[in-house]
Amino acid sequence: MLIHRLATLTGLAVATLFLAAPANALTMAECSTKYNAAKDAGTLAGATWNQFRKAQCGTDAAATTDAKPADTKKATDTKKAAETKPAKAAKAAAAADDSTAKGLTAKECSTKYQAAKAAGTLNGMKWNDFRKSECSAGASAAAAAKPATTKAAAAPADNGGKGLSMAECSTKYQAAKTANTLKGMKWNDFRKTECGAGASDDDTVPAADEASYTKEPAKPTTAAPKGVTFPSAISAKYASETPGKGRMHTCLDQYYALKDANALGGLKWIQKGGGFYSLCNAKLKS
Repeated sequence: MLIHRLATLTGLAVATLFLAAPANALTMAECSTKYNAAKDAGTLAGATWNQFRKAQCGTDAAATTDAKPADTKKATDTKKAAETKPAKAAKAAAAADDSTAKGLTAKECSTKYQAAKAAGTLNGMKWNDFRKSECSAGASAAAAAKPATTKAAAAPADNGGKGLSMAECSTKYQAAKTANTLKGMKWNDFRKTECGAGASDDDTVPAADEASYTKEPAKPTTAAPKGVTFPSAISAKYASETPGKGRMHTCLDQYYALKDANALGGLKWIQKGGGFYSLCNAKLKS
């Protein structure tokens, strides 16, 4: 009987010790995570960190009471920000690569094509071949697309250069002269052959860089046709030239502009009784 009672008492003591040991003793990091989760869920019910730690994490009363939970939210946000930076950088780089892959716009490519055509450097290349090789246009681009013409051009860009404005023809002529491909052709012949000028067009007008001032033109003896306009002063870009030469170049620029606008009223650059040059020169001198 005594032995039985001693055994019973021993069992009770062991059970008591077992129950006294914390069954859910979490680490500080684990408890902090649990605390922050409860805080985010709004289930703390007013419990402070140390109260929560003792009640929910198996921490005994002797544990340090001024320990604070780790701010997991801040750490998470920091991690997200760190992960976002390279993602943003990669996205920006991809956008830049995409922009580069697209190459020139149709308008930019057209301008480049026209410049090459004017310079005589196409080497027989057609618009679509040029677009693919020089403008990085994708294979899915419309094969029938044509290069946009400039506002001043009077004819489509695929007409072999015909119908060019005076300024455009002058640019093309200068390029051919520089490339030494004129083969003895003069300005007016070039204009008719390469720029679409009519056979009966004005042969008296010089190229912009070939206008040579030697003397004043004859005074006009006839009035200008109605509607023909003349400049009122020498252009500022010719201010460094002699007055006579400045007037000549200013008048030539105006002639080119009126020629393109079909507003010369039948005047030629030089003609009996007073061509455009003599009328314009007289106007500037007055």
